Amino acid sequence: MGKTKCSFTVALPESTGILPQLLNPMSEEEVEMLLDAPNWLMQEKKDGKRLLLRKENGVITGINRRGLACGLPENIIGDSRALPGDWLIDGEIIGTVYHAFDLLEHDGSYRRHPLKERLVALLNLLASGQAPWIRFVPPITGRPMKRRFLENCREEGLEGVVFKRIDSPYIPGRPNSGGDQRKYKFVQSASVVVIGKNGKRSVKMGLMDGNRMVGAGNVTIPPGEIIPEEEQIIEVR
Repeated sequence: MGKTKCSFTVALPESTGILPQLLNPMSEEEVEMLLDAPNWLMQEKKDGKRLLLRKENGVITGINRRGLACGLPENIIGDSRALPGDWLIDGEIIGTVYHAFDLLEHDGSYRRHPLKERLVALLNLLASGQAPWIRFVPPITGRPMKRRFLENCREEGLEGVVFKRIDSPYIPGRPNSGGDQRKYKFVQSASVVVIGKNGKRSVKMGLMDGNRMVGAGNVTIPPGEIIPEEEQIIEVR
């Protein structure tokens, strides 16, 4: 008896050709310098999924950091329809809330406009319709306000902060170093036990809970560092 051959078509995610602007990390010294700089503002660094949100001819599309179209919660789609015109927003989604922190298009491109103009246009867009699930990430300016905001974010255990040059355009991709937008994450150090290897440059971490070892997630070993052996104690951030 002959075998029946079956063919399947796998739908690949659609590439939009739209990529976000990515940020380089910064040091404590750079943070202190930019706190003093009047031409740099701050925003809270959200701990969510990076997502561009587009409305074009009534069609609502989510775009991930690789430029691929992706699904959206129904409440975000409904709120997007309530905002007028065609537009493209940059932000992060956490659960069912979209946090908008930049505007790339609104009935035309805003990419070459200074950041301060894009933020005003973004705020006006969000205020022009009923969209409670799409929320504006406010900018913080002035050294006293930036310093207080930084301390509050750290005390509340938030992800971190982002510094952005006020007059900068929107440039997709990540610069080799520095850049007009930079991120600072709040981190803590801990000593953990290596309890396994995941292949490549990732190992499993463990912590003692009383008399037993419990898993504590995975960590990637930076290039150039020796991959530790099982039962070795390592310091992680």
